[in-house]
Amino acid sequence: PGNKELEPLKYSKVAAATSVSWRKVEGCIQGTMSLLCHCLGKGENVALTLKDVGLLLIEGTKVQMKFYREFLEKLAGKENLEKVIFKVPRLLDVIVSPVVPVASLTFCGRVVLFP
Repeated sequence: PGNKELEPLKYSKVAAATSVSWRKVEGCIQGTMSLLCHCLGKGENVALTLKDVGLLLIEGTKVQMKFYREFLEKLAGKENLEKVIFKVPRLLDVIVSPVVPVASLTFCGRVVLFP
């Protein structure tokens, strides 16, 4: 609800954080977004890997985020996470292991994986 302003991505900040040129950052990001748009336009299922965080899965009109347990433990603390999972067991539905085959997380078993 309400109007939200989008802030343009600061390629120079990403470049500084990754120690590469802003042109390379811009090219990589634009290339990735172009391929992502192409895949989604063709109706492909897509999984975007977010290093040390988890996976963003897009299947048709369904979008879901699956988090690595280690990431959630860093945010909440291991004991707090266990308490929350005990109180809200369906939280387990959003936790995934980094070694699980991504295709097994989809309904159709097919996915374009973005590293």
